[in-house]
Amino acid sequence: MHHASTLVLPASAPRPHRPLRQRRGTRRLGVGDLGVGSRAQLLQTGLTDARLRRHVREGTLQRITPGWYARPDAAAPAVRALAAGFRLTCLDATGMHGLWIPHRPAHEEERDLHVYRFNTAVDTPPGMRPHALRSRSWTEPDAVASLPLALEHAMQCLDGEDAAVLLESALERRLLTVQEVEALLERAPIATRSRIGALSTASDSGSETRVVRWLRRRGFHVEQQVHLAGVGFIDVYVGGLFLEIDGRAHHEQEDAFLRDRRRDLRTVRYGLQILRLSYEQVWIRWEDTQRAILEAIDEVGAFGRRKVDRLLERPGAAPPRLAG
Repeated sequence: MHHASTLVLPASAPRPHRPLRQRRGTRRLGVGDLGVGSRAQLLQTGLTDARLRRHVREGTLQRITPGWYARPDAAAPAVRALAAGFRLTCLDATGMHGLWIPHRPAHEEERDLHVYRFNTAVDTPPGMRPHALRSRSWTEPDAVASLPLALEHAMQCLDGEDAAVLLESALERRLLTVQEVEALLERAPIATRSRIGALSTASDSGSETRVVRWLRRRGFHVEQQVHLAGVGFIDVYVGGLFLEIDGRAHHEQEDAFLRDRRRDLRTVRYGLQILRLSYEQVWIRWEDTQRAILEAIDEVGAFGRRKVDRLLERPGAAPPRLAG
């Protein structure tokens, strides 16, 4: 497991405290989150069978399938899965839990729902992708798989990069601990663990996961979340080049764009080489972006490493060198 860098530039700057990220998202989605519940769950809220029947007559609840009810505003994918005798998992569940979901081209947006049930011998309706549950009965009461179960299914279903994006997002949003992620990996088949590879606790977005994973697999030494005095934490340092990676499809606010440019100006004052990557460059024009990164490292990396080495010099000490 890779972690955030301890590198601070210049060396004389005080070591900053990186703020603890706030927890975002959910580990479990219940009746109140989904607008969907089983009879047993609804009775636990204080409803009675008579009141359930009355709600159905009045239209405030819909009976989806024997034993399951939904509000008119209930999560449509969960309702669709339940009506077919399944429950949501994998990508569909992790998205509802609030994880960063890997980019999908527009033509893939209308994809199959990822679902599971305890008896996969049952025919799966068109438009649904089944996942196995190693049990003869439901192991969870909810209409959507818990985050750990959904990730277990995702690790088996998705390619290594997409699975890594989800697992690192769960860490970044503080929904799972490092120990819980390691336990998920330990239970997975060796081939699955090999496909996913080493993870990082330092990635702020799926875009950063993709870039860092690709760089490390090419043999580069990568430092994540390097602190530059007067600038703050910079996403990636690799081969003499600093990378700032946008994890958003669109800038949410104009002041975010202006703040980024102010950071760039302060970085350039140190003589450092910075390359800013947009969401589109990472996910839509990825092959072109890979070439551009390699060319930038080749063209300005040596210059950038010398600048970093100078910033690391301490009076009376031999300057350390960073691996490229």
